[in-house]
Amino acid sequence: MAVAGIREQGRGFLAGVRRVLARLSPDSLLARLILIFSGGFFTMLLLTTIYAGESRHFYFMRGLMADRARRMAEVAILLDATSPEIRFVLREQFNSRGFFVTFTGDRPSLDVKNDDLKEVSSLMEYMLNFSLARLYGDRPRHGRMMMHGGGHGGEEVQRRASLVVRELNLPSPMESFGESVCQYFTNAKRNRGPSVYQATAAVPLHDGTWVLIEDSAPGYPPMPYFPFTSIMAIEIFFVAISLLAFYLCVKPLRRLARAADRFGRDIRTPALPETGPTEVREAAQAFNRMQTSIREFLDERERTLAAVSHDLRTPLTRMRLRVEQLDESQRVPLQKDIGELQQIMDTTIDIARSKSENVAMVDVMSLIESLVEDRQDMGQDIRMEERLQSPEAMFSIRPLAARPLSMKRCLANLMDNALRYGGHVVVDVVDGDDMLSVIISDSGPGIAESELKKVFEPFYRVERSRNRSTGGTGLGLSIARSMARMHGGDVTLENRPEGGLKATATFKRS
Repeated sequence: MAVAGIREQGRGFLAGVRRVLARLSPDSLLARLILIFSGGFFTMLLLTTIYAGESRHFYFMRGLMADRARRMAEVAILLDATSPEIRFVLREQFNSRGFFVTFTGDRPSLDVKNDDLKEVSSLMEYMLNFSLARLYGDRPRHGRMMMHGGGHGGEEVQRRASLVVRELNLPSPMESFGESVCQYFTNAKRNRGPSVYQATAAVPLHDGTWVLIEDSAPGYPPMPYFPFTSIMAIEIFFVAISLLAFYLCVKPLRRLARAADRFGRDIRTPALPETGPTEVREAAQAFNRMQTSIREFLDERERTLAAVSHDLRTPLTRMRLRVEQLDESQRVPLQKDIGELQQIMDTTIDIARSKSENVAMVDVMSLIESLVEDRQDMGQDIRMEERLQSPEAMFSIRPLAARPLSMKRCLANLMDNALRYGGHVVVDVVDGDDMLSVIISDSGPGIAESELKKVFEPFYRVERSRNRSTGGTGLGLSIARSMARMHGGDVTLENRPEGGLKATATFKRS
């Protein structure tokens, strides 16, 4: 049980992390690519800066030790070449801040008390003896200096002198990096640190005297300011280049998406230009082939339906003539069935033909006003919203690029549906920047919430309030939604709080 609980907590934590990442990540592909590459490049610049600090630390320490060891060797050689009387005079000249020379007749005992400094002491002692060997004229063969175990590889240099490092105050690369960052953002003054190191060396002279040298470096030079300005300049340059490169890569996808959207609303839209890199041309060619194939299929379907319609009209006409010869009790049901057959056939043909209709600018208010007036002339209870009665309000609704007959059929179906089942109907129009909404509200019984989506299925009827005796084929809402979606919009239904049903048809502005 405990293991299962831990697993459940782990899954919950991972799910939370995914949700956070999903919220933080941008939506567009272009922004994601720029974020990933610029973040990676910025990280690389930081790592490069830290690595440069590591290299600086290593080479500074090695160069410092080699320089101080060479100076000790030069002083020892010079003192060894002079008489004892002159040595004391030279010693006063050599003694300076951080560098002191003394003489002793016994071999000094130099021990490394700090285990952390044994490796550094061994390295610097090797450098001192190597410098002495060169100055004395020996030709030591030396290989690669090993930093572990005290060995230096190759043939060992003769050990003349002893040296111990008593203190080493070199800051680590990360400490130097952090300090430089703080100094950059706080504008703090850069100060030299304490003595870098303190070392003691004992070098024998030819007469048996030992030279004891106390040496300390004056201070570690401060690390340069964190190059934040340079890093940001490089980062901005890289982001600009990435923006251009990724924009050129993403642009064909956007063009393809816009073409697919236009094709969804108008199958007669022009073909995509087949230009650009090979991959872009291949995608454009594939899209154009698909567009041509779908257009030919729809054209063929329209011709087939037109032919079927033409062939069915003659048998239906003969059936009507024969039905007229029957008794009234038999004639009325058959006439009703024939009428339903004719209505379904005409509706199906209208749907097929609406797909190939050309797009034109439609005066929305004139179209809606004509639909409302036609139904008012037939004595139906329908009117425009009061705020649309004034000419200023009507002229404020901009024309819409749409398929005129399809849009008219969509709105007519919604109005007829509301009048048939809802009684009093009010039509309102809301014009937005991206969408145009036509709201048709009735005062009928409404629809159960569980069936608000089912009524859009072809031939679906809500039997409790809409039986077959009231007419209709069950295709009105399905056709209205299909035609609204051809215009980049939709049809939604919702029950009004005060009673009745509200149908909202939306149409996208190009």
